[in-house]
Amino acid sequence: MISCRVVGLSGCLLVLAASAFGQDRYTPVAPLPLGDVLLNLPTSHMPSKGVWEVKFTHRFNQSLDQGSFSDRIHSLYGLDSNADVGIGLSYVLVRDLQLSFYRSNALDDIEFAARYNIFQQAPALPFSAALRVGGDWRTERDLTNKTSGFAQAIVSRQFGRRAELTIIPTYVTDAGRAVSGNTSIALFKHAFNVPVGIAVMLRPSMSIVGEITPKNRDLPKETHSYPAWAVGLKRVIGGHYFEILISNSNATHADQYVTSTYMGSPLQRSDLHLGFNIERRF
Repeated sequence: MISCRVVGLSGCLLVLAASAFGQDRYTPVAPLPLGDVLLNLPTSHMPSKGVWEVKFTHRFNQSLDQGSFSDRIHSLYGLDSNADVGIGLSYVLVRDLQLSFYRSNALDDIEFAARYNIFQQAPALPFSAALRVGGDWRTERDLTNKTSGFAQAIVSRQFGRRAELTIIPTYVTDAGRAVSGNTSIALFKHAFNVPVGIAVMLRPSMSIVGEITPKNRDLPKETHSYPAWAVGLKRVIGGHYFEILISNSNATHADQYVTSTYMGSPLQRSDLHLGFNIERRF
């Protein structure tokens, strides 16, 4: 009788242990503190249900290498120049589903988007995957092709506790800008590109982040442009994310950064624009 009870109890313990082990295999790994975006590109990270986030972006228009040395000193290396600024708001409606709104003064662009996390990296899952879809409405005057849509697959792989690689295949309609007479039209009817981001955590509250968007292969042959790149530091304090960056492109919208141009001008490898982001979750 005792042996039967012991055997039965042992069997129950083995079943419970196996179940717990199976659950641990699908428990997401602790994410790097990156927030909703790397610098400009979206991440696969998402806060819990009911969390709001407000975001401010600022990109100085003057390049650090623009003008003579005295001109650069006079303008505080671009800090006195005009800037592209934006404000955004997001909300996690239900678990793994986030709705967002973002408005920039670049073409007075209003972006609406939804992001859904398909699954998060765990011992049994080698990477995280998310889907982001949305649209833009450019409200500035004298524009044609004022609206566009986009879809992004966000695939990220975390290496240990300090590094993460993100690949973002992106498709956009009516992307980019080109001047035609007195109006501005879309450069691409359909555009595709695969931006890449990498983050390395220097310490628990600070990471170095890099992004690169390859030169779009469908650019007109007469348009000599370079890949878009950005490098910055991300500092996390409580629910705040602070990012300071340097980039050769001021693009923050998907319909802007997939084209290897910005506001109708090809990107230059040597351009150095300062910028920063501030995000707050509550």
